[in-house]
Amino acid sequence: MRSRLLCLFVTIISLVAAQPSNGNALERGLRAFSEGRFSEAEPSLREAVAVQPDSFEARFALGATFGELKRPTEAIVQLQVAHRLRPEHPDALKLLAAQYIAAREYPKAIALLSGVRAPDEEIYLLLIESSQAGGDSAKSFATAEAAVARFPASAQVNCWMGFQLQFSGRYDEARGYLEKAIQLDAGYPAGYYLLGQVLLKQQKARESIPWFEKAIALEPEDIEARMAYAQAVASAGDLAKALHILQTAEKSAPRDPRVHLLLSRLWFRLGDEANAREEASLSLQYRNGEPALPDIPRALRRGQ
Repeated sequence: MRSRLLCLFVTIISLVAAQPSNGNALERGLRAFSEGRFSEAEPSLREAVAVQPDSFEARFALGATFGELKRPTEAIVQLQVAHRLRPEHPDALKLLAAQYIAAREYPKAIALLSGVRAPDEEIYLLLIESSQAGGDSAKSFATAEAAVARFPASAQVNCWMGFQLQFSGRYDEARGYLEKAIQLDAGYPAGYYLLGQVLLKQQKARESIPWFEKAIALEPEDIEARMAYAQAVASAGDLAKALHILQTAEKSAPRDPRVHLLLSRLWFRLGDEANAREEASLSLQYRNGEPALPDIPRALRRGQ
């Protein structure tokens, strides 16, 4: 969630600058957070909260720290207090909503965000995501339409419109928004990934390949982009290369059931039934052990 993190970083830095250099727990925690040392920040910020339980700065920073440590349930506890202490503070509200999304408490995120009278771009994006992830595609689509009308120069909003349109099979319209998103922000990987997906769904596998390659170059850890890339390459006829792409993805995400499912299908096409059965078994094993992800591309998810 690039813009939220940037805003949060600036906020934390300003809080650090406002503190006297007396080495107290809050100052130590804020400095550790601002330097990306989140595990070190936690004990100092816990101490600061214990000393001043009604300190907005301490609660907000501890909640942000838990968020960075991927512990949304603990983050929510602190951020709820921070939001209660300063309900008008936009970063506290946005970060609380993001943690609700990370914890899959979508109704709470929607209720929180829907109460904002003049939503900015970030509020719209969080509301679009929480509605889609919560199963209300109609609300998500309507919110995306309102957002793109208000923020037409936002690459993220245009990407969401493209996603919503392709989701309903309106591929040519989707391509228009995604191409615009790439023009607006050439460094935003979601535009390339989604444009590749649209072309792949239009059975234009060879045309989709360069877009997936650009998405991966910008975000090498995006396993979904690698999976789509492998599907495109396989559809274009190069099964050996597709196998190499998926095996590389498997090394990065060995417990992702989707990777194993694609490997199973590919091994079957290659005539290796033993490997196909093994990968299918692994896919089933890992799928049963993990909660299903929301039907939203990783590149678009902001609360994760």
